[in-house]
Amino acid sequence: MDAAGWLAKAESFLAERDVPEARASAEFLLAEVLGVGRGTAAARGERALTERQAFQFWDWVKRRGRREPIAYIVGTQPFLGLDLEVSRDCLIPRPETEELVLECERLIASVPAPKILEIGTGTGCAAIALSQLLPQATIFATDVSDKALALALKNAIAHNVHHRIRFVREDLFSDRQSLRGWADLVVSNPPYVPSRDVDRLEPEVRMEPRLALDGGPDGLDAIRAIVAGAPKMLKSGGALALEIEERQGAAVSRLLNAAGFSGVHVRKDASGRDRIAVGRLPEK
Repeated sequence: MDAAGWLAKAESFLAERDVPEARASAEFLLAEVLGVGRGTAAARGERALTERQAFQFWDWVKRRGRREPIAYIVGTQPFLGLDLEVSRDCLIPRPETEELVLECERLIASVPAPKILEIGTGTGCAAIALSQLLPQATIFATDVSDKALALALKNAIAHNVHHRIRFVREDLFSDRQSLRGWADLVVSNPPYVPSRDVDRLEPEVRMEPRLALDGGPDGLDAIRAIVAGAPKMLKSGGALALEIEERQGAAVSRLLNAAGFSGVHVRKDASGRDRIAVGRLPEK
């Protein structure tokens, strides 16, 4: 069977299982198998697949049919021009987090050698991207998962920034005296989905670690802890940037104001949804 035949078969198989954008999923998986761009894979419909390629493609299609995210199937995900390895131990990097990183770059663009503390690094996507955008930055990236930290370090090594990022297992905030008043920026994409909503998420999202999704009854448990602890870690004038759920803008703004942050604002993402909450400690 040629590529066009495999694509048609895969599209039908995925559509029968209510996989969103069945054709696009089939084209992406075939492109990965063939090692070409998605458009090229579709255009070369007469190309015959080897037995090995056909086996690999159909195995991936069946996994996609079970609603496994494409990133977990192929093992990588693009993020701000980076090709990052992913696994079921971490959230899959998303465009919203790319916007968080770009907001962080704006927040500390004028700091000559910024010190950044990231809480919940996952794949390391934000820390690695920031280290490339801000080559003079020193980054301390934490996570509660040893497997996530191992993957983040692997990604940092692959992009040759591991010497500027220290990955450490921490539960949100500890009373580390060495980090008090240390950071110019604290950044986090914490778990922020209300517990009652986690089981209503798309099947693909529910395959991601619940620990990285479930933010407690109102989705704000981790955010409260970060907002309460950040002032101890930030320098005077330092900034806090958080990715939030689109319904949490007002609540997170109140938390930031109550914690003594100034210039509190919420930025919308490319889809017009509240997504990034920012505050800055007053200068002393």
